Amino acid sequence: MFLFESRTSEPKFFSIFRFFTAIVFSFALVFYAWNSFGEFVFSFDKPTLYLSSHDNSFVAVNYTYPRFKICPRTLGNYNGDDSLNISLYKLYSDFSSSKLYVPNDYSFYDYENDNKYLNEFHPYNFNQSYELYSNGSIPKNSDFFIRDYDNNRCRIFTPPFINSEFANIVNIVDSPNKFNNELLFVITLDNSSMYSYFEINFESINISTASSTMLSFSKNVKNESLNPNQYFITRGQYFIYEFNIKSISHYSLASYGILGFKADDNSMNIEIVEKLLAPTPDTSYTVLELRFNSDYYLLHQEVKYQTVNKFVSSLGGFYSAISGVFFILFGASRLSPWGICQKWLCCWSYRRSFKRKLASRYVSRAGIPLAEDPRKLPPGAELRDRVAVLEHLLKEYYIDAYFLEKLKTTRKRYLDLRNNNREIVKILGDDISDDDLMDNIALEHLEEGSIKNV
Repeated sequence: MFLFESRTSEPKFFSIFRFFTAIVFSFALVFYAWNSFGEFVFSFDKPTLYLSSHDNSFVAVNYTYPRFKICPRTLGNYNGDDSLNISLYKLYSDFSSSKLYVPNDYSFYDYENDNKYLNEFHPYNFNQSYELYSNGSIPKNSDFFIRDYDNNRCRIFTPPFINSEFANIVNIVDSPNKFNNELLFVITLDNSSMYSYFEINFESINISTASSTMLSFSKNVKNESLNPNQYFITRGQYFIYEFNIKSISHYSLASYGILGFKADDNSMNIEIVEKLLAPTPDTSYTVLELRFNSDYYLLHQEVKYQTVNKFVSSLGGFYSAISGVFFILFGASRLSPWGICQKWLCCWSYRRSFKRKLASRYVSRAGIPLAEDPRKLPPGAELRDRVAVLEHLLKEYYIDAYFLEKLKTTRKRYLDLRNNNREIVKILGDDISDDDLMDNIALEHLEEGSIKNV
């Protein structure tokens, strides 16, 4: 650590300034570590809420409208077997003016309405919703709704999964604005029905993710179940449901709070903002307009606890920062191959064994490298002995000699090849002189002669 470094070759004032700076940095490190540890201890059992939107330029995410079940209800004991009929319409909303449009030649799927001209649409008037029910081109019950086998009066809406019919933006040729699709459900009951409201339960949603890189493209469609929910609409009213989907990941204290494992529980919620318009002109019709919230489609919510790795990474980052500043001011620190275990903490028997093995390798007749004066060698020692011991020390603790070892092997092969070719020269005559053996061209000839000889 920089606190314990000293250099005798430095001026005294510079050494004092260096030591003072090291003291300040050391106190800053201790203070930061103490505060970080205190914050970790105080908040490790308190979850933190993180919110983010799924917006990644490399991953395209799209969604269908949710699958839901709708059932007629009444406050009394009435349990008639009424015929529930629902027709489904596709509307297009102008982002800038919030106006709704319906294609003149009605077609449900977006690919049939994309790139049309604005005069091929007409404004939608919610007071005439019931009139759309008689339009023969409008999808009715049998197209997207099935009966609930558990309750014959209920219907289940399954999102259309034809031609990637997701919550798409449609382009209108002569309009500078973008148009987003939304669904309009017109619900009817027999006039004799005693049901007064409808219960809606949203069950699941299809999410399509498409990711692309320079080398590959992948697309995946997954059905995600929604947490149990209940919504109610009154018969004869016009309702608008603006909704978004929230993905929730919850990490328990035992797994994530300390160890940083994956979430214990993942779930999907639907959040709806309800708007109620005026009653429909014909109370036999109930209208539900279903649209995605234009601000965001999918939110991801995470409930996390503080983790040990966050504390360690924070402390390590701060230490790296002050070490970097110290390096810029006073240069790099000395390299040390021995740490706290060899110096202080380990048991005496371990340290004694470590010293014994170290002495057997680095204590020789040439003395101890870096510890004894090389100008005062013991009797019978030579400087080359001292260099050999020092090279062993550098190779074992400081320098990776892998490529030098490879170079040694290559050099040995070269020398063996040259000696073999000298023997060939003696047999073939004096066409190649000894001086030519040192040239690259001559070596190439010798290698060719060696190959031919083989």
